[in-house]
Amino acid sequence: MRKIFEGVCTALVTPFKCGKLVGQTVVDFDALGELVEMQLRGGVGAILMLGTTGEAASLSFAERAEVIKFVVERVSGAVPVIVGASGNNLEKVLELAAQAKQLKASAILVTPPYYVRGTQEGIVKWYKAIGKVGVPIIAYNIPGRAGVNISPATMSIIAKDKSIVGIKESSGNIEQISEVIRICPKVAVYAGDDLLSLPGYAVGAKGVVSVASNSIPEEVNSIWVAHRRGTNNKAKKLFLEQLPFYRSLFTEVNPVPIKKILSESGLICNVVRLPLTSI
Repeated sequence: MRKIFEGVCTALVTPFKCGKLVGQTVVDFDALGELVEMQLRGGVGAILMLGTTGEAASLSFAERAEVIKFVVERVSGAVPVIVGASGNNLEKVLELAAQAKQLKASAILVTPPYYVRGTQEGIVKWYKAIGKVGVPIIAYNIPGRAGVNISPATMSIIAKDKSIVGIKESSGNIEQISEVIRICPKVAVYAGDDLLSLPGYAVGAKGVVSVASNSIPEEVNSIWVAHRRGTNNKAKKLFLEQLPFYRSLFTEVNPVPIKKILSESGLICNVVRLPLTSI
């Protein structure tokens, strides 16, 4: 089976602080370093940078390079570093993929072209074109943001490309996740959000891409560990205990709630970039 990690992959926030100019924000690399170290201590299996939770759309190409370089060096091979590389302009996405490859990211996470609402055939060709860059890809199905659902049948075609090393399933539909796992046996499938982590594990998901683990990496990882050890009652107990916290992370648009929570712990400033606004 092709896979890039097992267990918990934290979709890390990008911490910002106020810059010298009015209204300016800059990446807070001191806070970013602390967050990375916290994830490593918590036993996560991978770190995802510059995804939705990392406010990727609000960072410049140069800022992305600084963030990727910093995290890759800080992690120093301890876990895979995955980089979000999505958009709706193929040329720009190819540039993002090439940047991630050059800066030694382990893989990239790629959505279908959002807003465009491409055909299923077009989505297959989209991933094939990006695969030619030569960096491992996790195909990311997130219809709520992309505006189009990658059907299980389409995903099974995408998964045949050797560049695909994982599938992040964020349809929110456990039936669809189960079907993707069933018909894509050669590629690891990951639950796309915390609320479906344990249900996903139960049907064969190899891990979760987690927002909650920004704040509680050890606790989120404990569910995966209990599942892998076959202690199902413990896994269920831990999952149900954490469920209210998972729900709280989506009371407003991600990553607004998790940044508020991290700021209350003194880990980061409660700063997001427009069009997001802080709680």
